[in-house]
Amino acid sequence: MNFFTLSIVSIIISTAVLFTLKRIRINSRLQKRAQAWPEVLDQIISSLQSGASISESLNLVGKIGPPSVRTEFVNFTRKIENGDKFETALGYLKQEFADPITDQLFEVLYFSSQFGGRNTIKVLRELSEYVASDLALRGEIQVRYGWIRNSANLAAFAPWILFLILRTQESAQEAYSEPVGQLIIVLGVFLTFRIVTGKQIGRAHV
Repeated sequence: MNFFTLSIVSIIISTAVLFTLKRIRINSRLQKRAQAWPEVLDQIISSLQSGASISESLNLVGKIGPPSVRTEFVNFTRKIENGDKFETALGYLKQEFADPITDQLFEVLYFSSQFGGRNTIKVLRELSEYVASDLALRGEIQVRYGWIRNSANLAAFAPWILFLILRTQESAQEAYSEPVGQLIIVLGVFLTFRIVTGKQIGRAHV
């Protein structure tokens, strides 16, 4: 393999590794956030039951809530202290988290703050049960998807095992040293990169 081909292959592999690591970090952060919402809901419900206002309850999450969501709730409190309206600060939270679960939570809190809500705690309890059920379903889907993804990745890398075996043969070495052989190697690495990173992208939307 000449220097030019080796450089291209190295760039593609390095890009794939960096992209995959970045995607893993993003997925890990999103998963931690998703797992935090049952605890957040329990804290808000307990705070409301003790007589605290909605703003005070959200402020409490910023102090003792799960670390993965605490920063956003601290920023919410700062916005309130800086004179922003409640709905504006709540809109900030909704935009930051951008998740169907949080959309429902913040819509319930907004409606309750505007029109009052004797059934707010009841609705939040029902939402908490739904979230727990939804997370359990997501976990099952992710486990099954993991098996499929790993099998697909194995299938994507299998041709490279055959390639390494063929490289031990002198005739194959000569063939892959030709321009056409070099092109096949580069295209093969690129297509493998597309397959692997494509699955990582798909996972982010699960």
